[in-house]
Amino acid sequence: MKGLIIKDLYMTAKYCRSNIIISFLFLLLSLASPDNLFFTFYPAMLGGMIPTNILAYDERSRWIQYSDTLPYSRAQIVSGKYIIGLIAQGTIIVSIGIAHAAVMISNGTFSTEAFGVFMMLILTMSLISSSINLPFMFKYGVEKGRLAYYVMVGIVCGGSVAASQLMTESTEQEINLFGVLPIVCLIGIGIFALSWYLSIVFYKNREL
Repeated sequence: MKGLIIKDLYMTAKYCRSNIIISFLFLLLSLASPDNLFFTFYPAMLGGMIPTNILAYDERSRWIQYSDTLPYSRAQIVSGKYIIGLIAQGTIIVSIGIAHAAVMISNGTFSTEAFGVFMMLILTMSLISSSINLPFMFKYGVEKGRLAYYVMVGIVCGGSVAASQLMTESTEQEINLFGVLPIVCLIGIGIFALSWYLSIVFYKNREL
C-alpha cells in the first residue's frame, strides 16, 4: 500500500503540477474576491481531480493491467487513489483556511462562527464533488467516466452561488449555520465513504 501511495505521489509531482499551480492561482483570486466562493471551491475541486488524472495515466500506459500481477489487491489500488485525493484536498483546504483567516484577522472581521461556516462549506463541497468521478471511472474506465466531471462542475458552480448567498446573510444566520453545518459535513463524509466503497466494488468486478 505504501508503494502505491509513493508511486501516485511521484506521478502527482510529475504530471499534475498544473492542477497545483492553478489551485493556488485561484486561491489568490479568492482572497481578492472573498464574496465569490467559486474561486474558493474550485481549487479544492482541482485537488479532487488529481486521482482522476493519475488514473487516466495508469490506463493510458496500461499500468492497471500490469498492477494485477503485483502483490496488491484491487481494494488497495482504489484506496491509494482516494488517499492521494485526501492528501491533495487536505493540503489545499488547509492553505485556504490559513490564507483567509490571515486576511480576516488583518481586516478585523474574524469571528469563530464566520470562519467555521466558511471552512465547513469548503470541506463539504470538496468531499461531495470528489465523490462523483471515481466510482464511474473505476466501473466504466476514464473516458466514459469523464462525463461525471461535468456533473461535478455543475455542483461546484451551484454550490458556490448558494454558499455565497449564505455567507452574505446576517451574523445571526451565520450562528445558525454554525450549528447546522456539522451535520451537513457528516453527510458529506458519508457520501465520500460510500463513493470509496462503491469504487472498490466496481473495480473488483471490472474486466480489464
